[in-house]
Amino acid sequence: MLDIQKLIWAPKIIVSDLQDGVTRFEVKYLPRGFGHTLGNALRRIILGYSLGGAVTGLKIKGVSHEYHVVDGVMNNVIDIMLNFKKLRFKFDDGVDHLQWISQRFSGVGHYTAKDIKLPAGIELLNPEVVLFEITDPSVELNIDIRIEKGYGYYSIDFLRSREKKDDSDVNILLIDNEFKLVEYIKYEVEEVIEDFTGSTKDLLILDIKSGYNAVSPKEIVMFAGEVLASYAKLFVFDNVYIDKSVLVDFDDLNKETTRTEGEVSVKTMPIDALPLSERTRNALIKNNILYVEDLEKKKKGELLLMKGVGRKAIDEIVSSLANISKSLMG
Repeated sequence: MLDIQKLIWAPKIIVSDLQDGVTRFEVKYLPRGFGHTLGNALRRIILGYSLGGAVTGLKIKGVSHEYHVVDGVMNNVIDIMLNFKKLRFKFDDGVDHLQWISQRFSGVGHYTAKDIKLPAGIELLNPEVVLFEITDPSVELNIDIRIEKGYGYYSIDFLRSREKKDDSDVNILLIDNEFKLVEYIKYEVEEVIEDFTGSTKDLLILDIKSGYNAVSPKEIVMFAGEVLASYAKLFVFDNVYIDKSVLVDFDDLNKETTRTEGEVSVKTMPIDALPLSERTRNALIKNNILYVEDLEKKKKGELLLMKGVGRKAIDEIVSSLANISKSLMG
């Protein structure tokens, strides 16, 4: 981390829940330009490499290809495959990434994903999905379901290539699938005025909505952070000199700070950030009062002696300071 954080304070994440299941992550503050660098990287990782479980293959007894029609079943095989393609799963740590689940369905009626009996460690995230309908009471449907954990998108070509290498059963009905668990993500960056020299700091805002209640946005963004960190470490070489004079460890940065974030944000708040009229603000700046800290040290009488500051401006200043629990001297 750059030592500029000593000036703009240690970065902090504020997490809040918005409407419609959206969770907001606010990262404040970052050096100028870092907001887009970090935000775009996290967004792309989350969209392309969000980790989840999905169905990538089926074996249906008596069915050798996807164009087969099963007597006594309302849906054709292609429709059944498309319905299984919608399923998403969550794997616990330590559970094998690829598992075959054998299921037997018999009896007239609609069958949904909740009728699938899963082993321990695998959770179905959308049990409401309708899979097929059996219309003949004499029909028994035996299906082996391949569920695996992955990320990104597995194409049919990729799956075929993998089956050839593994010398798998030729009767597997391959299902191309993606493993994305996020429904919605966007980021934006706000530039926050740091001082009157023109320098700014970034406020990064990430809005994330998970597609499933059992998977929190925190889990999604944490996985993306781990992926980003792991690839960044590729560029940390041994026996290579690097000037670390401008770098600081995050933990050390926290130890060095003795005031609360609220105290720092007020004492370094520029006058420009107060809700003052343009005339009053310009008058203060021309009299070299650039920060709230400067203003707190002044008495009403001192301000009245300044050019461009009248009693109306004093009332405006007192009201603005009161909004942040501050006041003039005396």
